[in-house]
Amino acid sequence: MTPRFKYIFSLIIGLAVAQLWASKTTMVITGRVTDPDGRSIPYANVYLKDGEAGTTADREGRFILKTDGEKSWKLIISHSAFKSVEISMQEMNRLRGEITMEIKTYRFDPVVVYGNLYNRESLQLPVSHRAVELKKYPASGNSIGEKLDRLGIQVRDYGGPAGLKTVSSPTGYSEHILVMLDGFPLNSPQNGIVDFSTLPAEFFSHGEFYPGQASSLYGSHAVGGTLNLLPAAGRNFLKFRGGSLGEQGVNGESTFRVGERSASLYGNRFESEGNYRENNKFAQDAVGLKLALPAVGSWSVNSHLLASQTERGIPGSIQYPSPSAHKNNEDMLLLVSGRTVSRWGYSEVYAGSFQSDEHYTNPDWTIDSQHKTINNRLRFIHRIQPDQNFANTVSLEVAQVDVNSDDAGDHVMATGAAGLLSQIRMGSQLTIFPSARLDWDDHSGNRIATGNLALLWAPEESTVQSVAVSSGTSYRSPTFNDLFWEDAMGYSKGNPDLIPEQGMSSNMKVDLRPILEDQLQFSADVSYFTTDNLIQWAPDDAWVYSPQNILKSKSSVIRVSAQFLPIFLPVVIRLGSESTESQILSEGDDKGKSLLYVSPTSHWAEVELKLGKLAANLSVRRLGERRYSYGEGAFLRPYERMDGALNYSFSVGQFNVNMEGGARNMLDIKDLQSVYDYPEPGRTIFMAVGLEL
Repeated sequence: MTPRFKYIFSLIIGLAVAQLWASKTTMVITGRVTDPDGRSIPYANVYLKDGEAGTTADREGRFILKTDGEKSWKLIISHSAFKSVEISMQEMNRLRGEITMEIKTYRFDPVVVYGNLYNRESLQLPVSHRAVELKKYPASGNSIGEKLDRLGIQVRDYGGPAGLKTVSSPTGYSEHILVMLDGFPLNSPQNGIVDFSTLPAEFFSHGEFYPGQASSLYGSHAVGGTLNLLPAAGRNFLKFRGGSLGEQGVNGESTFRVGERSASLYGNRFESEGNYRENNKFAQDAVGLKLALPAVGSWSVNSHLLASQTERGIPGSIQYPSPSAHKNNEDMLLLVSGRTVSRWGYSEVYAGSFQSDEHYTNPDWTIDSQHKTINNRLRFIHRIQPDQNFANTVSLEVAQVDVNSDDAGDHVMATGAAGLLSQIRMGSQLTIFPSARLDWDDHSGNRIATGNLALLWAPEESTVQSVAVSSGTSYRSPTFNDLFWEDAMGYSKGNPDLIPEQGMSSNMKVDLRPILEDQLQFSADVSYFTTDNLIQWAPDDAWVYSPQNILKSKSSVIRVSAQFLPIFLPVVIRLGSESTESQILSEGDDKGKSLLYVSPTSHWAEVELKLGKLAANLSVRRLGERRYSYGEGAFLRPYERMDGALNYSFSVGQFNVNMEGGARNMLDIKDLQSVYDYPEPGRTIFMAVGLEL
């Protein structure tokens, strides 16, 4: 049989079969499934209500269903993400085959996450935890500090984009908050603080805050809490911004992926005239690199690099201005980490280096000083879990710190630490977490032991959803400025006889089960802090300032918060109130006085709106008057601010366009001061346009 004949024969047979099929009682049903916005719903299930015929829509939402003598002509259309639809053939004809499905909303009980402390599976501790997703809060300026300044994480601001921005501790000292980038400590070994204005916000995805006693996991500085900043995953975007005070900038990131390898290159340029004050200009250039390498054996390897150069004028306080002072910072962090899971358990090792070079000049006072610090650190973590009710995590850490300072001298310090964290499940509702750590350094010879005991109780049927309790000890070693500072004018000097500050804190957080159809959620937490050997700079009889170990201080915090997610409105409403009582317990003139810059009352409100492609955020805060000096009547007026922002996203081809804008201090309340004698600008406007692939 020739090929042509085969073709003709097949065609004839096909026509015959078709004719026979058509002679039966046959109906062909066609249609298209869409969402309320008219977009196709792929892979919906389509079948007859009382028959056996059924099919699945294609990726465009279209379907064809053939029936043969079925008794029922009602269709059922179902999809896991949409409400099912039952429709008659008459209705199908009226709608011309266009079937619209409504989105199905799933509401679950809130998930209580414990373990995964600092985003690491190896360190588990059920302490109170607050996370800030930075992308949700458009803000003026370039600093990560503007986005972190929320309920429970107050940021002390010296005014404008150029102003120093440090996290505020309930114990009164920024040095009492341990700040990390993906687990690597950023606190300066020279002065103990982290200036958020040097960290470009777009490099990070979110921040996680844990109050109190984390020294048993990470060592020095965690007297008042721990803040961990996590880099954002690699993206492809380009963003331009501008605003008040001469603000302008551009930043972007390009990500390349080849198999298991990926590399992201980030760049940032930002500057502000800061022209509400003289000598307040600010400029920053930053580059970042994120690498994910293919597995070496069973190890996954990642690396992060962030380097920045920041230049700024230092306007000084209102009473003591410095119209010619200038500061230049060059900072670089390199972090390489490897993780693996084997028959022996979970293992992680990271090595990192943080280098900072600060150059300060003030011609009016003939000051020209340079400060360089290098912090090299190696850490190993191993977690073994013989059964589901018991786990042990061992951590070993070594570090070397180099300081070369014109005012504090040249020093090298080696440190070592060993820690143990256990997880013990006492049934299905209670888990206990004891931890201990020993730190040592060759500079002072101090050996400091810290410990913590935490528990998580999660009853199965109760108004209370979970109770997390944590209590333990912490410490902060004196910085090199505390120990060895000698300024050129002879107005201040260090104290080599200082001993480490010793802290003890407790925290309890209670989460209630959501009520009113899961629309309303409540939580409350209580914290208590005491600090022995607190370091405070004070003048002697000749008015030369030096740090001293004063006896003791205490502070207690009560915080309540609520979240309302109304079913009938596309908004989220968050309310929070915080009351803090702080007190100096030392004998002397300061006994009984409150700690500096600790707000006795704080009230916060925030509304988030999500309406299709439009998102809006409105936040209001009121911080009570704070003491700025131990003198009589030395209080700042209450700090009141309202901020608002809008974000609109839409697609152009394969690109996603984001437009955002807003105002800081919308009510233009004048003479706001987060820190004494350092005023903030009034109302400032900002806007940004981003293009993301």
